[in-house]
Amino acid sequence: MNPINEILQSTAQALGQSLASVFADLAVLADATTDILASPGTSRTKLESLRPVVEDIVLKQAGLVDSAGVSVTSGLFTDADAWHQWWSLVGGKLVFIPHNLNPASINYYDYTEMTWYERPLASGRPELIGPYIDFGGADMKIVTASRPVLHEQRPVAVAGADLSMESIERTFLLNLGRRDEHVALITESGKVVASNSARFAPGTRFEGPRSGPGSVSVPVADLAAPPWRLVADE
Repeated sequence: MNPINEILQSTAQALGQSLASVFADLAVLADATTDILASPGTSRTKLESLRPVVEDIVLKQAGLVDSAGVSVTSGLFTDADAWHQWWSLVGGKLVFIPHNLNPASINYYDYTEMTWYERPLASGRPELIGPYIDFGGADMKIVTASRPVLHEQRPVAVAGADLSMESIERTFLLNLGRRDEHVALITESGKVVASNSARFAPGTRFEGPRSGPGSVSVPVADLAAPPWRLVADE
């Protein structure tokens, strides 16, 4: 095998394993949410008991997961039309992050219109979205992993985690090592997630060929198709 293809394969495996670990943790969060929803009561406060589950995820992922939580569909609770139960690690402590869920407010955080929320509910499968700017939420460029939560055999919420771009880039560069080739990590739509070259700036669109020699997909267990690819250009 060509040396660059070998390093692309090993880097893709490392990235894929890292992402698969997050989706496995989200499965635990989704199952815990299903159990809570099946318990008596119709108040959103039920979701506060998810805190230990989220704390385990954030600590276990050691820098890859910045924040995590659950976002529910409208009408699930009697004391809130919609609810975004989300925690972030702040100063080494897990902190509940309140969001403005008032549709009349100029700062309304309408998560129901966001791709990371809509796609897993529509597809019934885990999804990896971004990088994107989370306006009104983290207010920074992030990637979000999410998967549907079932209640009475239907999707009623999304369990999600915001991933650190810095951590993803670190995994990419550490596994890639110093290379003469210009290498980019790109999404299914061609957006650059990370690269080892000023030729491919993160957030821009990769204009070269996305398949063929010098291109390797990042396999992620649980996802229907590899969401990202590594592409090399001499």
